[in-house]
Amino acid sequence: MSIAKRVVGKPTTFLILYALLVGLALYILPQMPVDLFPEISPPILVIFTNYPGAGPEEVEKSVTRPMEGALTNVSNVKSIKSTSSEGNSTIILELSWGLNLSEATNEVRDKLEFIKDFLPEDAGSPQIFKFDPSLIPIFQMSVEGNRSPDELFKIAKDQIQPRLEQVDGVAMVSLSGGRDRAIRVEVSHNRLEAYGLTLSQVTQALAAQNIQIGSGSVYEGNFKYLVETRGQFNSIEEIRNAVITYKGGGRTGSSTPVRLRDFADVSNSYKDATNITYVNGQPGIYISLQKQSGTNSVQVADNIFDKLDEVRSVLPAGVSLTVIYDTTKIIRQSLSGVTSSAILGAVLAMIVLFVFLRSIKSTLIIGLSIPISLLITIMIMYFSGLTLNIMTLAGLTLGIGMIVDSSIVILENIFRYREKGAKAGPAAYLGAQEMITAITASILTTVGIFLPLLMFKKELDIIGVLFQDLAITIVVALLASLVIAISLVPVLSSKYLKLFTRKQKPIKNRFFAAIDNAMDRGFKAMDNAYKRMLARVLNHKGLTAVIMFLVLVISFFTLEPLGGNIGIELAP
Repeated sequence: MSIAKRVVGKPTTFLILYALLVGLALYILPQMPVDLFPEISPPILVIFTNYPGAGPEEVEKSVTRPMEGALTNVSNVKSIKSTSSEGNSTIILELSWGLNLSEATNEVRDKLEFIKDFLPEDAGSPQIFKFDPSLIPIFQMSVEGNRSPDELFKIAKDQIQPRLEQVDGVAMVSLSGGRDRAIRVEVSHNRLEAYGLTLSQVTQALAAQNIQIGSGSVYEGNFKYLVETRGQFNSIEEIRNAVITYKGGGRTGSSTPVRLRDFADVSNSYKDATNITYVNGQPGIYISLQKQSGTNSVQVADNIFDKLDEVRSVLPAGVSLTVIYDTTKIIRQSLSGVTSSAILGAVLAMIVLFVFLRSIKSTLIIGLSIPISLLITIMIMYFSGLTLNIMTLAGLTLGIGMIVDSSIVILENIFRYREKGAKAGPAAYLGAQEMITAITASILTTVGIFLPLLMFKKELDIIGVLFQDLAITIVVALLASLVIAISLVPVLSSKYLKLFTRKQKPIKNRFFAAIDNAMDRGFKAMDNAYKRMLARVLNHKGLTAVIMFLVLVISFFTLEPLGGNIGIELAP
């Protein structure tokens, strides 16, 4: 039994199957991850090693070169670049595209373990870093007002940052600009020498007195109490009066404590400014928000917008919180563009089909096949781990124009059998079965264009990674449209939306009947004109070949100058 006949023979089964698929797709659609770009992990690993107190030459000799020798044995390495500076060694390892970075990181870590014992004792353990696309901020805001940058920083840190970190989907909130408060200890070098002390001794003494550690536990009946030793400074005065060392202790046996205030000035100040942020020419605070990996960027942005009113309500008078950049705007515009293209494409396809077939039911069948194809495509994308991003949305946009072709071809052939007088059921499976081979070949030809992008992804480097989502989306959309064309369209046209010709069901309204007859005569005239033209072409094969050859030659010489002038002009 043919595929089409099996499908038409069980219309209810296939209708229920598609209803379940559409229901599942509608349930998945709100959960579909939405992002700006595909999840791209550049195959670059950075190995950072700290070697305090060593000069660049010593760092290169003792740390960088031994590590480079070990890393040359890592598989799929394209290049190794290193930088040795005072106290630091940085090695950048570029790998081949398409690799699993987690496995590559483990291999690099294993190679470094072999030479760990050959590194200097004072050198730190090598730290391996890899680029994570989720680190790119999706939301950026500014804090400005009639306060100093340091006051704005305190407001942002104490009142804004904690509330934004509570937003669902936000991974980290970073502040830029302003200075955080710090206890500044300014040591007099002359007085320090007079007491015979060094900065290291002062640092160690302060650290030993500013500590809080656990001291075990105490049991009392059925209760257990934790004991803590609290030795942290609680005020500036305590820091000033901290004892650094003792002097004296001669014959009397008494010694005099040397306190920090004896040789240093302690003040409640700010940290040194490492960056200065200006908002509209005025000093301000810059806030960057990063989303959690795998979350929906649009949903996270909506959650942030919902929280902004609460955050603004607690700000002091004269201080404002402004959204500077929202990356989800591009995503929303792309989604809006795809939605508009889908609706416009569906409407135009239905209008064209209605004009040629002059059947409302035929129009409804095509109108149903478009959104069902898109929903099934999005569902398969979800289970494949893809996200809705610029590339996949472009794939859906390109696929919209192609997914209706198969359904229209099948439907037109079914309608042709109905015009011959066949019943709805036989016309459905005969019309579908007759065109299955043709539309399958057409779809597979288009699919074959995008397969090289997937097959040679590693050789294409970043181009292959970028266009992978685009290719997969178009291939899935085309295959989904093929399945719908050979299954859903025959089912709908055979039982639920039966097609009728004008002879089987004539139009009763005279006005619409006159328009339909005029259009029918026009289409028949077009068919007859095409037949006559085709007959003349076939009767003059030699002349036709010469004309086509001349057209190709003229086109070649016309397009060649254009190709030499194509370029990219960069604005100054």
